[in-house]
Amino acid sequence: MKKLWLAVLIGLMCVIPGAVDAQGIKAGDQTVSVFLGGAAPLQDSGVYSEDVLGDSVGNEELAWGDSSVSYGVQYMYAVSDYFAFGLEYMGNNFEESDYERSFFFDARNWGKEELESKMDLNSFMVAGRFTANPGNKIRFYVPFGLGLTSAKATLDIESKLMTGGSLLRDDASDSASSTSFSYYLGVGIEGDINENWLWGAEARYSGFTFDYDKFDNSNLGKKDLSYMSILLKLSYKF
Repeated sequence: MKKLWLAVLIGLMCVIPGAVDAQGIKAGDQTVSVFLGGAAPLQDSGVYSEDVLGDSVGNEELAWGDSSVSYGVQYMYAVSDYFAFGLEYMGNNFEESDYERSFFFDARNWGKEELESKMDLNSFMVAGRFTANPGNKIRFYVPFGLGLTSAKATLDIESKLMTGGSLLRDDASDSASSTSFSYYLGVGIEGDINENWLWGAEARYSGFTFDYDKFDNSNLGKKDLSYMSILLKLSYKF
């Protein structure tokens, strides 16, 4: 019986490393991945309501967007068991963030202003990753990237003014595009579905700069913005 258990143990010691090695990440491996997830801004824009609406009453720092749908595609080449580099595209569509304020004097004299702000991002990155345990079936890694982000911000303003019983409306929309250096750093987990297909999940901190002077008649300057994203990943290894 002892000889049987010894044979089983030796067999496991030979089989398990081979199985792990067959499925892990090795130098020369290439992967194509697709991402889908969501993101949230980590701060407001640094732009205040008086800067946009021209009135300091109820002045408030405005958000540059609400939650986002995130999506992307990535190609990576493993230069060693631990490091891989490649190219990536990532898109983020941040939903509208609303700001509203009202002025009321009486039934015949009041005012209301609404502002909606949203932003769309397209990022083109040189991507990399460090894998802590490349030979395992489930792996932990650090993704990072440097590149350019093209951002388009849209501001919609709707004003209503009731004066002397007459209602006046003034609606305006303005958009501006800005391109800047961008980056991300995160943590990830990845596992093997089979020899070629991989599943994964990442949390990323990303940053970029938006130039609000791109808006007409603006003197708001450049603002450093950042967001956190959670991504699910499906990869094909070859």
